[in-house]
Amino acid sequence: IRRFFQTPAAVAIVNHGDPHVCEDLAAELAAAGKRVVIVLVKTLLRMKQVPVPHEPDYVPGGTENVWLWPAPAGNHISLFKSRGRSEPEKWLEALRLNFDAVVIDCPAPGAVPGSAEIAAMADSAILAAVSGVTTKLQVRQDCQLLASKGVKLAGSILTGRR
Repeated sequence: IRRFFQTPAAVAIVNHGDPHVCEDLAAELAAAGKRVVIVLVKTLLRMKQVPVPHEPDYVPGGTENVWLWPAPAGNHISLFKSRGRSEPEKWLEALRLNFDAVVIDCPAPGAVPGSAEIAAMADSAILAAVSGVTTKLQVRQDCQLLASKGVKLAGSILTGRR
């Protein structure tokens, strides 16, 4: 995983339901000294217009050096200092300026319309399948759908226990 984040990079984790896969990945990157933001795609897709990320838009994650964006209304932090400015249509570039790693938490493409389009904006994507839950057919269908949307699928991970 760390090789995907050698430079400031954005990687989409196309997730089949493991609620901790993005947080665990972000914690691992933060432990290696990286500033990490997790993009909550379900929240992002509910917005009418994607705003430029600003200081009050980030909330601390469960680990030091990990933040979440977009943040729920009313959650502000005062210690985060932005590294640059950007235009509204450049939200991903703004996140790249402020963080070493952008982890895009994308639901499975069949579950949430629009998530594949967000995943296509990333440098690469990883399909996270859950052992005993995600079927081979779902994985095949997701791979085909992601490829049709221009997602650069780099590989997959298997989470959970049997």
